[in-house]
Amino acid sequence: MASLTGLNVAARIALAGGPPNVKPVAFLALTAGVVGGPLTGFVVGALSMFISDLYFGGGFWTIINATSMGIIALLAGLLWSKRQKIGRVELVAGGFLLTAIYDVASSVIPAWIFGYSWWVAILLLYVPFLVGFAVMYPFGFVHEVTTAVLMATIGPTLIGRVRVLTGRNEKT
Repeated sequence: MASLTGLNVAARIALAGGPPNVKPVAFLALTAGVVGGPLTGFVVGALSMFISDLYFGGGFWTIINATSMGIIALLAGLLWSKRQKIGRVELVAGGFLLTAIYDVASSVIPAWIFGYSWWVAILLLYVPFLVGFAVMYPFGFVHEVTTAVLMATIGPTLIGRVRVLTGRNEKT
């Protein structure tokens, strides 16, 4: 838990100046759920967002983002932690969909709290150049694709090696 959380916090801070939403946070949180189980996934996901927000300056969104990231990592643990073999396509599709759940939740919950329309929150997440924002690309989709690519390329090897190191000796 500590290693994946620390790596996540460091990566989120180091990549802060790069393109928005091109970060491995969801990938590493989901991987924690797969290799350590639902509770480990939740802790890594939630602490990664909470601790890194201490650096960025937390706010009400810290609770929303930390809880949402923890929940998707918990779901990854429920889906895959007991499975001996997980296909690459399943990791890609699951990573994409779980990250989409995070993106939608972390956009819709503030909309609900502050009384603006949920569909506006979704549009701002997925449609560039909307409502006067000069957004270069759809942040949500980029985040989901980044996670899916990492799940496809690094996921199977990382999951397999961590399982060997922890004595689970299962291949994905």
